Amino acid sequence: MIIRASTLCNRAILITYNKNKIPKRSARDYNNYDYAVLFDEKNCLSSIYPLYENDYFGYEPVSKFRFVSEEDEIDIDDILDKLIVVKGKPNEIIGIISAREYSKFFLKQMCLVKSKLDQVETDLDAFMSSTDDLVCISDGLGSKVRISSSSEKLYGVKSENLVGQNVKDLERNGMYAPSATRLAIEEEKQVSITQKTKIGRTLLVTATPVFGNDGKINRVVSISKDITDADKLKSELRQTKKLLQRYETELMTHRIEAMRDSDLVYRSKNMEDILEMLKRISSVETTVIINGETGVGKEVIAKYIHNISNRSKGPFIKINCGAIPENLIETELFGYEKGSFTGARIEGKPGLIEIADGGTLLLDEIGELPLSLQVKLLRVLQEKEFIKVGGVKTTSVDVRIIVATNKNLKEMVKDGKFREDLYYRLNVVSVTIPPLRERLVDIPILTHHFLVKYNEKYGYIKQMTKEVIEYFMRYSWPGNVRELENVIERLVVTSEGNQLTIKDLPSELYQDKKVNSSSGVFVTKLMPLREATALAEYQLIKQALKEGGSTYEAARTLGVDQSTIVRKMKRYKELIN
Repeated sequence: MIIRASTLCNRAILITYNKNKIPKRSARDYNNYDYAVLFDEKNCLSSIYPLYENDYFGYEPVSKFRFVSEEDEIDIDDILDKLIVVKGKPNEIIGIISAREYSKFFLKQMCLVKSKLDQVETDLDAFMSSTDDLVCISDGLGSKVRISSSSEKLYGVKSENLVGQNVKDLERNGMYAPSATRLAIEEEKQVSITQKTKIGRTLLVTATPVFGNDGKINRVVSISKDITDADKLKSELRQTKKLLQRYETELMTHRIEAMRDSDLVYRSKNMEDILEMLKRISSVETTVIINGETGVGKEVIAKYIHNISNRSKGPFIKINCGAIPENLIETELFGYEKGSFTGARIEGKPGLIEIADGGTLLLDEIGELPLSLQVKLLRVLQEKEFIKVGGVKTTSVDVRIIVATNKNLKEMVKDGKFREDLYYRLNVVSVTIPPLRERLVDIPILTHHFLVKYNEKYGYIKQMTKEVIEYFMRYSWPGNVRELENVIERLVVTSEGNQLTIKDLPSELYQDKKVNSSSGVFVTKLMPLREATALAEYQLIKQALKEGGSTYEAARTLGVDQSTIVRKMKRYKELIN
């Protein structure tokens, strides 16, 4: 197992040149240190004394060790029986790694894994008990792993007596016939059948195989609905379909929520509303126009739409229409047949539209697409087919097209720079991503996200002062989220200390005239009233505290109770901290 030395490093060390100064168990500062590092008169590391179990004189000191840098990657399997001395950048000793640190690390990892497994167990139990239908989970060979308590009613056998038995044996012994799980394993696809049980029940069973990364079936999930009453068969079938759709929707919702946590960082109400709307359209094949200034995250939103759609297993292809010369973009989009022009590949080349078949194609800066190619794109949207450059045969594709732009396409239509028919064909769902200056409450959480990202990337532990974040919230961010990310990366790699302050800001940012330097309210754009109120109150209270010197004076100035000042400051500081 490979891990960075700084992750395991125990920094609770005492460095001394005098053996008599190593604390005993009875010493007051004994518990402050886990190791004592003894240097000799030549300033060389002599011995290391573990302090966490016995007095140093009762524990054999260690004089053999290995040096590593805090940025080094170490293989735990190779050094479990070794003591490691970790050095910092100025080459000073900053910590120790021994078997104790390995044990603590592994214990922490095991606790995390156990916590996740317990949560999965809880969720699974809740799912199994939430329906009157019989829910069964089998492994890839057909042995039952879990089965809900409805088995006693439908099979005449308690669920605990069925766990571990194979569906082929149960089918052979007459428990039921046929086995939907067996068929799903043999056919490697979802199957729905009518099943008869030994106690005379008729079940409608749907079995769905779940494939692992190796392409083999890991689990089979079957849902059985009792349809014994023939008079209610049609009604039961309709309910089964709705039930399966509900399960599918719930699973999709869980997947979306997991993706939200990992891919998208936001807190503002307007971004939340946008993502809720995108979830509603995720299951349909409509085209989407994503509007927004440069750097607001249009590509991130496009990937989000793709990942929560039914095309998530297909490719996600992006092309910037403004970055490719006009004489090349047609071949990039539509591909070409062999021998189409001088310098072409002998075998021809597929275009990005063809490569995106079964997935999603993002056309960024769609306003830069030449008028001559807009006709061909319109055909792809309407007919799902196109002709390659130099070809005569049509190529059919199944692709969802999302476009992004920072221009006003409607004005371009009026000016004759964009085809009207293509505009209305694309403009089925239009999403406008607000600039960062209009969602100020996102700045602190984005700042934290990027700071963690680049600390991990470059191996730093830098922190940002509250004043810097407040300054960020006053800055207009013409480059939006991309500019914020670039500024934070620059601060992480160029600042000297671990505390990022106003003095570390780039001069062009610090001296920018677009910064609102007033000490009062700095809301200059429309935003949800709740967010504007929070920001205005925070700045007013902060200024009153600065001028009055105490919460009592601030309360008198603002005409409220002192307890109100304390409560609101604690609440609004969460936006910064």
